Amino acid sequence: MKKMNKTTSLILLAVIAVLLIALPPILHLSVSAMSLLITVLLYMYYASAWNIMGGYTGLFSLGAGIYIGLGAYITGCLYKYAGVTPYVGVILAALVVAGFSMLLGYPTFKLQSLYYSLATFALLQVSLTIFKNNKTIFGVTTGAAEGFKLTAADSPANMQFASKYPYYYIMLGLLAVIIFVSWYISKNRDGFYFRAISANMDAASSLGVNVMGMKLKAQFISAFFLAVGGGFYCMFMNYIDPSKLFGNDLSINIMVMCVVGGANTLWGPVLGAGIMYTIKRVLEIYAAKVSGLANVIFGLVLILVVLFMPGGLLPYIGELREKRAAARKKAELEKGGADA
Repeated sequence: MKKMNKTTSLILLAVIAVLLIALPPILHLSVSAMSLLITVLLYMYYASAWNIMGGYTGLFSLGAGIYIGLGAYITGCLYKYAGVTPYVGVILAALVVAGFSMLLGYPTFKLQSLYYSLATFALLQVSLTIFKNNKTIFGVTTGAAEGFKLTAADSPANMQFASKYPYYYIMLGLLAVIIFVSWYISKNRDGFYFRAISANMDAASSLGVNVMGMKLKAQFISAFFLAVGGGFYCMFMNYIDPSKLFGNDLSINIMVMCVVGGANTLWGPVLGAGIMYTIKRVLEIYAAKVSGLANVIFGLVLILVVLFMPGGLLPYIGELREKRAAARKKAELEKGGADA
């Protein structure tokens, strides 16, 4: 039965992958539709990258925007001022940001989980203040509140395309990479250590787990991929608004998407991001006159999930399936007993 379920899951995954690859050009989607699809994939990617730290280790960071924003700025500056192709620049930026995240992580990991979340939120506000109020940082022009701008050009070698389709496939590839990395981590020793830390940090430490080392490792991986997403965002939009990347909304929305879908699961962040971003876009389109309504709905959904589906939507669906399977098995046994 387990082998059959695994085979069915692989077939379903293959079908979804083929549809994602083939349908956009077949349907001749408009520029706006393609931009929406790319953004949905980007949020799925963000949520999955955040999940490596916030989901697997259980330390809820409210500062994902720090790494996304820094990744975007460094990638953009390397391209604009040093002529470094974004395909290389985004990796260099991600390595720098991941290293920086460990410097932030070492002192903050000594705090309890709630205070860790508050510390990351405070660091996010510091980052916003710095990038919003300084036109140059370390001698590099970043634009302050006006934002950082790139000149759009049709240059595939520099991740600049006239069509949206290449961006879509790049983002689809990045999403596949982060899902694979998340799956790999969940199946190897580090994943078990991460979950042990999430379940009981003191017990994990008493059993010989290097808690600080594991936290720093999770932080490095998560920040690296968040920064890669930020670098892609910069080249896709050709513009960085510090209030958007370092603002509260992005970091909180990423966390909410992951929690709603099911933190500490492989597909939960993907599901949560797809559902929550769709809700957000629908509200922005049809309820634009009601300022802040999307954030209110996000908050309400999070409250409902915490109250009625504390593990998230995906684990809740799994529990329902198990209950139905158990009920069917019980009914079959009872019927067999009655026939006998």
